[in-house]
Amino acid sequence: MATIKKFEDLEIWQLAMELSNDIYDIIKNTDLKSDFALRNQIDRSVMSVSDNIAEGFEREGNREFIQFLSIAKGSCGEMRSQLYKLKNRAYIEEIKFEELQNKAELTSKKISSFMNYLKNTDHKGNKFQEPEAEYKPQTSNLKPFFTHETAVIDDGCKIGNGTKIWHFSHIMSNCVIGEKCNIGQNVVISPDVVLGKNVKIQNNVSIYTGVTCDDDVFLGPSMVFTNVINPRSAVNRKEEYLKTHVGKGASIGANATIVCGHDIGAYAFIGAGAVVTKNIPAYSLWVGNPAKQLGWVSEYGHRLVFDKDGFATCPETKEKYKITNNQVNKI
Repeated sequence: MATIKKFEDLEIWQLAMELSNDIYDIIKNTDLKSDFALRNQIDRSVMSVSDNIAEGFEREGNREFIQFLSIAKGSCGEMRSQLYKLKNRAYIEEIKFEELQNKAELTSKKISSFMNYLKNTDHKGNKFQEPEAEYKPQTSNLKPFFTHETAVIDDGCKIGNGTKIWHFSHIMSNCVIGEKCNIGQNVVISPDVVLGKNVKIQNNVSIYTGVTCDDDVFLGPSMVFTNVINPRSAVNRKEEYLKTHVGKGASIGANATIVCGHDIGAYAFIGAGAVVTKNIPAYSLWVGNPAKQLGWVSEYGHRLVFDKDGFATCPETKEKYKITNNQVNKI
């Protein structure tokens, strides 16, 4: 228990100042500075939290302090309401919204806890002991990634900053998921799967043990990987899982099936409903059941038409590609 002699030592004041700094960064770094009404409202509410904590501390006796803490708590609620406006007007992304809401809610709860403490404590001369066990901010509650309340994340997973995990999805044990991934509704990711950064997984996707994906992979709705070539319900083949690797920037369309043991090259494009039964070269385009190659695509997903010298240009980026011995490379 620490004796508090000045308001700057209060953890509720420190947490309120963190919120104030976060809001200032948003105002400074977004178009919010041109939205005067909203900027003024949220700036006023967040400043009210720390200011009322500080002023209440300097008042005489607990009763006045509690009154100012009550105002600070009300300002927390007002600020949380303003955060919805920031999100709805696209000034902040969902992950930042969740982070700030968690921090504001934590601040409000800590203020309530401290008010209850003051009601049962003799506060004289602004010197009192802060209840550390009850009051210490729980930074573990402020997750660096967003997860919907219906999602399940098993033990041993490593999930990168900025990742979002949506409704009813299940991340099983020991998965590694990179930064800024988006995992849609009703996704199952089996144990030990490894995903790179910025992997986009649409609804109803199944990713089974043995799969690894590089950065920027797109997995379309209801596509599925397998991990056993000859499954039987009565035969345990967990020791026979075959590996599948998806290269950087590759896209796999809706309802496609990737039969295990076959790798997908970087920036390859697998069409909707395709069934992949062989290794897929980088930059290649495949459709059908079983999948057959139709041609080649650029990193931006445009068809490449090669001239007689084996050169092609992406119509969007103007980047050039060269085909040699049925292999494509960006120049």
